[in-house]
Amino acid sequence: MNFAALSPAALLGVALAATLAVVALYLLRRTPRTQVVSNVEFWRRAVERSRPRALFATRVPWLALLVSLLIALSLVGEMGDPRVGSGFSGTTVLVLAADRTMTTRDDHGRRRLDEALALARATVLADTVSGQVAIVRAGLRPEVLVPLTHRAADADRALVGIEPDDGTADLSAAVAVARGIVHGAHTTGRVVVVADRDDFARVADPQVSVVFAPVGTPAETIAVTAFDARRDPLALGEYHVRCEVRSYSTRRARAHLVIRDRDTILSEERVTPGPGEVTVHRARGFSSAQAELSARLDDIDIEGGRDALTGDDVAYATVPPVVATRVLLVTRGNRYLANALAANPAVDLEIVDEAALAARRSTLSRYQVVVLDRVAPEPPLDHPALFLFGVVGSPALRVGPELRAPRVTAFAADHRVLAGLRFDQVQVVRAHPLLPTADDRVLVRSGHDALAIARDRDGARVLALGFDTDGTDLVQRIAFPLFMHNSLVWLDRREREFHSWQPPGEPIRASGSPAVVLTPAGVGHEVRSALYDTSRAGLYHTADRAIAVSAAEEAGSLAAAEGPRDVHRSARPGQTPVALVLAAAILLLLVVEWLFTLRGRLQ
Repeated sequence: MNFAALSPAALLGVALAATLAVVALYLLRRTPRTQVVSNVEFWRRAVERSRPRALFATRVPWLALLVSLLIALSLVGEMGDPRVGSGFSGTTVLVLAADRTMTTRDDHGRRRLDEALALARATVLADTVSGQVAIVRAGLRPEVLVPLTHRAADADRALVGIEPDDGTADLSAAVAVARGIVHGAHTTGRVVVVADRDDFARVADPQVSVVFAPVGTPAETIAVTAFDARRDPLALGEYHVRCEVRSYSTRRARAHLVIRDRDTILSEERVTPGPGEVTVHRARGFSSAQAELSARLDDIDIEGGRDALTGDDVAYATVPPVVATRVLLVTRGNRYLANALAANPAVDLEIVDEAALAARRSTLSRYQVVVLDRVAPEPPLDHPALFLFGVVGSPALRVGPELRAPRVTAFAADHRVLAGLRFDQVQVVRAHPLLPTADDRVLVRSGHDALAIARDRDGARVLALGFDTDGTDLVQRIAFPLFMHNSLVWLDRREREFHSWQPPGEPIRASGSPAVVLTPAGVGHEVRSALYDTSRAGLYHTADRAIAVSAAEEAGSLAAAEGPRDVHRSARPGQTPVALVLAAAILLLLVVEWLFTLRGRLQ
């Protein structure tokens, strides 16, 4: 047995002091001697003679004294915080995983996090006997719950009320923090990782050993692994929804998938994924100024099993409000371009001539797209989205000699700009062939000559046509407005992939200072620039927008990592504390003293 609170010398000193105190109290309790008398006079004399006149003139109840000494020494032993066995002699840093998969429950309803906390408490109880312990919480970001301490009570208080995050724990970062704590202590030590997986980086370090203590048992679940929405670039105000459901089970599962925009049900269907199967569900044609979407799996049934994790049954997404694309048209006068752009309700158009362009060079960042009609400004414009009609040769974009009546022989129908269009019937009267570079995409070709190219390089996009509106009949065709719309969608990058949420842990930027961010629980937080505590999934609100925080693509298999728990044998959850044994012994001794002393059986 070891004592964590007091050293052996201090414990011996306290025990001796308690022994002396108990013995002194019994010696000071002077007991009159028994005297047999025959009358009152003899009784008075007997009282006088029986009155003790010396300090040790007493009869000591030896059994009561022994019981009292045992009680006092038991109390002293409990003050020393006795421990059975011995822990790690040195520095131990516990890394405790606290993420969404740690909420998985076993057949008895016990969470993996509960098992991890019990294992952590037992390890702390053993290792603080002859060493020191620190605890690092491995959530979305590592957090030191308690620095190095020799007191088990400090660590125990730090473990109270721990709740998991909705994202995936960064175990590698938490282990790095734990190794730094051990190095800072300038002693040999170890890092004990208590988690349900071991996907953390292992570094060869002779001073710090890393021990993995797995928790949990293999489990099954069905999850929403992806949920996104975006605006339809071809239908103003409408949006598309894509939801991915995956089965992490060896048996067929059934569930009810409900997709909502706030309280309005958009889609409702039964899903029956097979073992390990992924099903994708799409919906379109819905319109909303600003959609706040949720996808939830209800009534989950796994044949012969159960859904062990509920945190992956819901996901969130948002669709931002419709924002007009600001377009600057630089032209000497072109009614075709001006009318095609002005007729698009998603375009905020401003028209200037080449002379007025100089005054707007400093504010070009206000425009998402700049359209140049037969204009080659000097110096060239530095803008990430340029649409060039009737290209004029420049160092960045070279052109060849003029072609007369070139015939369109090929066009890239798979490119976003030409989606749904046919250019084989378009007539071109005159054009300057473009000389593309190796990474340019030729959109329209006349034999070996490129009549239109698309360039996407270094974060900037350029769409260039070797002909202008006067040199083609394209402007007279019904395809022209769609061609202009497709071009703006590609230049403004509105064709980007589905991604309408951010993972837990990423900050939410708020405009204004101070600003208020409303959490999914309805609690408002005043922030200066951003809200960094986004460990809970849900819909957050600022003054001008809604933000979806979702861990949909963070789901994974719930099978626990294989391997033994390589921690000290005394660190077992459910072990009876020594303090409880001593308390029971003290209670028994008190009962014995009451039975034999207070009832007068000991004189």
